[in-house]
Amino acid sequence: MTDVPPRPDIASFLVSSIHDMKNSLNVMASFLETALRQSAADRSPLRRDTAKALYQAQRIDDNLLQLMTLYRLDREAYPFDPAEHQTGEFCRELAERVASLAEQRDIALHLTCAEELFWWFDRELVFNTVLQALHNALIYSQRRIDLSCAVRDGMLEIRVEDDGPGYPPELLARADAIGRGDCRETGSTGLGLYFSGVVARLHENQGRRGHARLDNRSRLGGSAFVLCLP
Repeated sequence: MTDVPPRPDIASFLVSSIHDMKNSLNVMASFLETALRQSAADRSPLRRDTAKALYQAQRIDDNLLQLMTLYRLDREAYPFDPAEHQTGEFCRELAERVASLAEQRDIALHLTCAEELFWWFDRELVFNTVLQALHNALIYSQRRIDLSCAVRDGMLEIRVEDDGPGYPPELLARADAIGRGDCRETGSTGLGLYFSGVVARLHENQGRRGHARLDNRSRLGGSAFVLCLP
C-alpha cells in the first residue's frame, strides 16, 4: 500500500514566500533610492520613472507586510508590544522613509510633532500604518503633505493631510464600513483600510479603543488620514 505524503501547510509556504518577496523588494527599493539620490539634479523622464518604480516597490512591500502581520495576528503569534515613544522622533523617521519620493515630486513634507510628547503604542504596527498613509498621500498631493501628532480628547491623534482632490465618496463609505469592523465591503482597495482599523483597535487603555478614519477635512484642502490611539 502506497504511503500518502503528508499534506503540506500551505499557509506556512505563503508566509515564507511573502517574507522572501519582502527581502527582494527591500533590495530593489534600496537600489532605486540610491539611484534617485545620485541623480538629484537630473529631471529627465528616466528619473521620474525610477521614482514611480520606487513607489510601486514600496506599495507592494506595504501590502505584503500587512498580509503577514494580519496572518500572525489571526494565529495569535504577533508579539504585540506597546512601549513609550517620542512622537517627534517617530515622525522624523517616517519623513526620512518617504523623503526621496517627496523630493522627486517636489512635495514639501511638514512635521508638527512636539518633542516633549511621548505616547505608548506598538511602534512597528503604527509605523507601517502611517507609512502607508504617507505613500497614499504622495500619489494625490499637489505641493504639500502635513504629518502631525497631538493629544485630543485624551487620545494621541496622528494625522496625514494633503492638498490633493480628496477621497471619492465611495471610498469614504467603504472606510466607514471597515471602521465598524465590516470587512465584507473591502473590495479591491480594502486591505490597507482594514489593517489600519485592526491596528487601531488593538490599542486599548482604560476601556477606550483606538480608531482610524478617512475624511476630506484636511486643513490643506484635500484628504486626511487620522489614527487615534488611547
